[in-house]
Amino acid sequence: MTPSLRLARAKRLVAVQEQMRRLAERDLAATRRDIAGTEVERAGLLRVLSEERMQGLFLDAASSHLRRIAGRAAELKATASSQEANVLACGLAEKRTERWAKGLAKELHEEEGRRDVQEQLDLLVARGDASLP
Repeated sequence: MTPSLRLARAKRLVAVQEQMRRLAERDLAATRRDIAGTEVERAGLLRVLSEERMQGLFLDAASSHLRRIAGRAAELKATASSQEANVLACGLAEKRTERWAKGLAKELHEEEGRRDVQEQLDLLVARGDASLP
């Protein structure tokens, strides 16, 4: 595989890694919005419970709903935690791939420089202008 082909593949891989990181960040942001929504819902239900006199079935239904909200909030927090780890892993993979691509670009640049110097030396030798001992 030629160095330029390797560099092109590395650049495509960097773009894919960046897209994966963005998707992971988007998912995490959506989960955090859901967590905020459940907190607002919980706070609203608690406010209603504290303001009104609820009796019997209504109180049982409200407490059951409050438990469901708390369970959903716990699930969302666990999901957010795993998504945070995923965002971190995607970011690290992206940075690692970027460093690899930069190394390939540097190698390609150095190879082109060596090739140019070799061509110039070959031209000098072919013209006979080179003075060798």
